[in-house]
Amino acid sequence: MADQYRKPYLESSVFISWIKGEIVNGIDRKSIVEHVLNSAKNAAYYVFISPVVLAEVHKRRGSPSLTDEENGRILKFFEHEWIKMIDINRDDGEKANLLCRQYSLTPNDALHLACALKGGCDILLSWDERLVSVVHPSIRIEQPQIITAGAAGAGGQFLLGDMLPRELIE
Repeated sequence: MADQYRKPYLESSVFISWIKGEIVNGIDRKSIVEHVLNSAKNAAYYVFISPVVLAEVHKRRGSPSLTDEENGRILKFFEHEWIKMIDINRDDGEKANLLCRQYSLTPNDALHLACALKGGCDILLSWDERLVSVVHPSIRIEQPQIITAGAAGAGGQFLLGDMLPRELIE
């Protein structure tokens, strides 16, 4: 069993699977991501993202772009105080370039990894098989899990429907 998340970086596929309500090979990804987000909302930890996430969630995979209203609601979601943005600069681009070559990653996946490293995150969470297969000496990279031991905080459950249009979550 994985250690409790302390400083997780969530890459775009995590949010996309949540928006889509994905169930893949019997794994309810939406519920797992909701657990991770609820834990952050209830003060167990902050979640970290980069501007790449904002760019990549503009549409569901294999679907047309979201409407302006849907897109606005998703972008607003990322303004929660428990979501922290790791900004990107030239050094991050150069680091990502190296990571692309070292691990055969796509440029966006390499930027996610570079940002997670820059932010001092203990884990990078992703549903992307290629990214999860990377073994890096400074960070764990794995699929999100429901981890309940030591979860801090209390409060109401975060409901996806509170932020997103019904057609995005059904």
